Amino acid sequence: MVALSNSVRSELAKLSRRSPLWFAIVPLAVLLPLALNAGLAIATGMNKVNGSGGMDTNNAGYWVMIFSTVILMSAGVASLSNEFKYATVELVYSAQPRRWLLPVAKLIVFGLIAVTATFVTVVMLLVAFPAVFPDVWGRVDATSAAGLRLLWALPVFAFLVSALGIGIAGLIPRPGVVVGAVLLWKFGIEAFSALLPVKIGNVVQQWMPFKNGELGAGQYPTIHPIFGGANGSLAYFALIAAVFFALGTVGLSRRDPTTD
Repeated sequence: MVALSNSVRSELAKLSRRSPLWFAIVPLAVLLPLALNAGLAIATGMNKVNGSGGMDTNNAGYWVMIFSTVILMSAGVASLSNEFKYATVELVYSAQPRRWLLPVAKLIVFGLIAVTATFVTVVMLLVAFPAVFPDVWGRVDATSAAGLRLLWALPVFAFLVSALGIGIAGLIPRPGVVVGAVLLWKFGIEAFSALLPVKIGNVVQQWMPFKNGELGAGQYPTIHPIFGGANGSLAYFALIAAVFFALGTVGLSRRDPTTD
């Protein structure tokens, strides 16, 4: 525990006030879904777009799931990959030979940052937006079952997405490749599965990681869950994230840092 605590403190020390994490990544992850939802609410109120009766609680976190989770994931991915890009990983391994501590410490730091940023964003959407846009967001209720689920499950989902990204970065320490692969799967393969013949497509979509993860995080269900409901779907995504994180940790332990 002492070694892990020291590794976490080391990761925190690397995050100076001038880090892009603070003035670019976190603000973008928070402000982008707020701006999109505000723009849509204003356009709906002006009858510029069809709001279909207004926002529902189980759809209030949609843009957070779509954009914020991947944006926040990129911070941990970039941090781990940059250890190899700038050859600082050799210094880290010299100071702490137990290589598994590096990805675990980064997950703790960047995962908790993702949890915090996501929670703050969800609170603003569930509490502030119904007050600011009552005609569009009036049905959104932070104290309802759907609202409470968003408050805890969406931050958990963001943490798991970070674990998935850091795990893949442990196997391929190239941030562009990792983020591109996640986006390709999420917006390419999973979206394409909806175009398959109905009987095949329904079965395939039921096994899609992000569709299950988003359902578990509180999003309006677009698939019939096969893992016992929202909790089972979130657990399925957690299992996939854990497997990739474990594979990445093992990959880091076996990689020669001088070859990257």
